[in-house]
Amino acid sequence: MSALPLSLPNSFVTQTRQVCVVSSDLDATVREYSDRLGIGPWWINEYSAPELKDCTFRGQQVDHSFAIALAWTGDLNWEVIQPLKGPSIYREFLETRGTGIHHVGIMLQDLRHDWPSLRELLNSRGCKIVQEGRWQEISWLYFETPGPTGACFEIIDRPPSFVRPSPRRWYPPKPL
Repeated sequence: MSALPLSLPNSFVTQTRQVCVVSSDLDATVREYSDRLGIGPWWINEYSAPELKDCTFRGQQVDHSFAIALAWTGDLNWEVIQPLKGPSIYREFLETRGTGIHHVGIMLQDLRHDWPSLRELLNSRGCKIVQEGRWQEISWLYFETPGPTGACFEIIDRPPSFVRPSPRRWYPPKPL
């Protein structure tokens, strides 16, 4: 059996690192993924000012916050987000589609681009940046793809030296 090609000549996505579900009930969603699928334990926190900054939504500065839960299966990060206040793509998604898979995440370090060249590339391909922000040392942007895919992607820039702080809580309790 021959191997499939690993990428297309125009590829810039080399590895998918995250799958995100947006939910109006983070606790119920985390329990479902943990108890039914065995994904966890979940690092649960809230992103809000002053650590959450430089946020935009559809080109406008916004003040918003959200609850976030993170878990890993191998190298893949699972994320659940529940919007708490202010306008965001998470709230927009819930209002138009309800709970579900919202985006996949890609690490900037995997793309062989810096922020300026990535913005230029996305613009040249007709992809619209719809939300941006920073939390502590981590920066991100979301872009939507045009046409029939209608998919949303997140580009995440997390410095290699970043140390994730202790969460507000774990679900289930983190094993010792």
